[in-house]
Amino acid sequence: MTNNLIIILILMYRNRLFFTKIFFLIILAFLFTIELKAEESGSLAVDHERLRENNNGLISVFLDCNGCDLHYIMETIKFVNYVRDRELAQVHILVTSYGAGVSGRSYLFSFIGQKEFKGMDNEMGYWAPRTNTWSETRHGIAQRIKLGIAPYVGNTEMADRLVIAMPFDEPYEREELDDPWNNWVFEIYGGANFNLEEKQNAFNARYGFFADKISEEWKVRIRPYFNYNERNFETDDGTVTSVSRRDGFQGYAIKSLDQHWSIGMFSDILSSTFHNMHFNIDISPGIEYSIFPYDEATRRSITFDYRLGYSYNDYLETTIFQKDKENLFMQRLNASVLYQQTWGSVRAGLTGSHYFHDFQANRAEIFTRINLRLFSGFSLSFHGKFDLINDLVSIPEGDMSLEDILLQQAQLATDYQVFGSIGLSYNFGSDFANIVNPRF
Repeated sequence: MTNNLIIILILMYRNRLFFTKIFFLIILAFLFTIELKAEESGSLAVDHERLRENNNGLISVFLDCNGCDLHYIMETIKFVNYVRDRELAQVHILVTSYGAGVSGRSYLFSFIGQKEFKGMDNEMGYWAPRTNTWSETRHGIAQRIKLGIAPYVGNTEMADRLVIAMPFDEPYEREELDDPWNNWVFEIYGGANFNLEEKQNAFNARYGFFADKISEEWKVRIRPYFNYNERNFETDDGTVTSVSRRDGFQGYAIKSLDQHWSIGMFSDILSSTFHNMHFNIDISPGIEYSIFPYDEATRRSITFDYRLGYSYNDYLETTIFQKDKENLFMQRLNASVLYQQTWGSVRAGLTGSHYFHDFQANRAEIFTRINLRLFSGFSLSFHGKFDLINDLVSIPEGDMSLEDILLQQAQLATDYQVFGSIGLSYNFGSDFANIVNPRF
């Protein structure tokens, strides 16, 4: 192992290319953590036994929730021991969620038993309406976690101290909800900001309207929006002003057919100085198939959707294809994967589309986002996106001004776009994560 580290360090010193150094650094981290893992494997059982001896009869819990107020939960639920590594836990609590526009957010709590609780799993949900304050939402999350932990506590020596209460004198029967809005939720929003300096100033404003309906059968959105941005710069030659607008409409109506199929109609309207678009309207019906049932979507999903679309474009300036207006037809096929499990999460997607008038006017997109807990304390994250772009039909002819390029006020022609990031982390130390200290 030591010889391997020396060889890698020498290669890193000789090779001055940045990406090569990053590659060698990743290899070095893997070799180092593999050696640590080998050393830890012999003592892992000892660590688990020591954890049981030190837990004061409390079960050990690994709370896996990125959008939760962990401090609040730890202060509210003190009858468990929180551990920093999933391998040390008797119960792994995995919390996933998805937003539903202005309607609110849905949470799914998966309680996964480990060690002596292996095979003892449970799930429950929680709906947080958009009208909730953050205090109400985190209270609801904490309540669901309490309920989910109760069966595990009931199988320990703490069972005699467990109390379950229902704040009703009579047996509670759920009544059918009387919703005069029929699941519709509306929101009107607006905002503005400005920045003023001696030689420059900026003003930005946005406002719009949401109307969402989400039910088991339908998912509907109606959303007009408006954006205005202005920048002014004082130079020796005078004042340079840059104004951009982006106004539009987004709408769709999606009908659930069953647990695997759905159909929808999508519509977009756009007027944008950045996209050289005086007026654009897109209409596209689509169909989607999900390999797994839709009610498992927060944990795992593999979906395929196809859309056939029509677009009318009225351009602000004549395009590089000598078009002022045109009617276009296109099709798009998309495949996406989501897995969110105890070992981490994987999101990936592949999209291909083209216009029918010219099959060379096409686009291919692929992206992936991976977060992995490889073993005790060691995590790897990766995000990558690659686009092959051959469908920019709205690029104006002629040269762009330097101001438009520097201020990114107009879309530039390009054949591709690449983005990538990688992260590594290794943590070690105390097994416990029970203490909350909010000072400063």
